[in-house]
Amino acid sequence: MLESKKKLAQSFSDLKVAVEKGKGEPGQIFSLFEQGCRDFTQETSKLPPEAARKFLELVARIGQAVQSGDKTAIMQEMDEMRQMKKTCHEAYK
Repeated sequence: MLESKKKLAQSFSDLKVAVEKGKGEPGQIFSLFEQGCRDFTQETSKLPPEAARKFLELVARIGQAVQSGDKTAIMQEMDEMRQMKKTCHEAYK
């Protein structure tokens, strides 16, 4: 597994905990998550450019929700991220 993918998974989990349980600062955790996402798209050769673009657009939407403090929107976007992950794994793994 790519190191960036491990960091991305951990920061995604940490962000969920921060939003749901108030453990941690969502803005700081999102920064780590966002960097992990960018690193991942640069490191993997399996992800087509169009899929990477859509992935990073979703990351940006999560960031906007984090910045606004809208917990419902954050969780909705994170649910979409989980679905995107499943779809991508089926298609590109």
